[in-house]
Amino acid sequence: MNPHSQNQLLNQRLSTLQTEFILIDHGLCPDWSREEHTRRRDSLYLILDGKGKITVNGKAFYPEKNDMVLLPRGSRVSLYSENETCYNKYWCDFIMSVDDRSLFDITDFSYVVHLESNDRAKLLFERLDALHTKNDAASALLIKAALTELVSFFLESGEREITDIKSSAFADETRRFIQENLGSRLTVSDVARHMRYNEKYFIYLFKKNFGTTPAYFIKTSRLEKAKYELLYTDDKVSYIINKIGYSTPQKFSKDFKAYTGFSPTDFRKAFGCC
Repeated sequence: MNPHSQNQLLNQRLSTLQTEFILIDHGLCPDWSREEHTRRRDSLYLILDGKGKITVNGKAFYPEKNDMVLLPRGSRVSLYSENETCYNKYWCDFIMSVDDRSLFDITDFSYVVHLESNDRAKLLFERLDALHTKNDAASALLIKAALTELVSFFLESGEREITDIKSSAFADETRRFIQENLGSRLTVSDVARHMRYNEKYFIYLFKKNFGTTPAYFIKTSRLEKAKYELLYTDDKVSYIINKIGYSTPQKFSKDFKAYTGFSPTDFRKAFGCC
């Protein structure tokens, strides 16, 4: 793929970036050591002074002054220090997602980067510290901008590239094919065949891209389509059932009620526009 085309795909991919700021703090850490655990949030550290050990997904690191550390959500992490207060640092918790997937699941990055000077990073952390108690729109945008720039230090380290450009195309084509064929008796095998993968490997790729199984995705896509048809058309339920490819009315009614808490008729009565 030429650089221009890859840039276009990259820009398109990151256009859906969502950022949720959670907290920021700074100072000495009196309770650093922790046994291995799974991170529930993305975390950034700027080390101002001190020494310690971090193990991330089996890799050991010993961050020092002017190092930045990124611990992504879902990573397995342990922290260790011989001293009670091993680090003086800034730290920030947040969540960054692209199409409901962690940004760091689709990027190749280092967990630790060294800064020749921490002036810019420290300024950004100080900005986050000053803005996080405010609730105006400008502050919210500036918080996202500061977080994005801090994360960019890891993407600028010379090893960064989006690793799922092909996966993005896979997801887009798979989603398109499923949506366009909901009216047929579409099976996972049908989709795998269309995507030119054997079924077992297709299911693996699908779960990696969508976070769920293709069978469940097809089912919920049908039910979401049914919800739309019930809300915005006057079509009979029997016609909608055929339109979304359900095998029997009984199966559709059972799945629809489990999914929405309503029978199709009650759902239309409760929420329909007419």
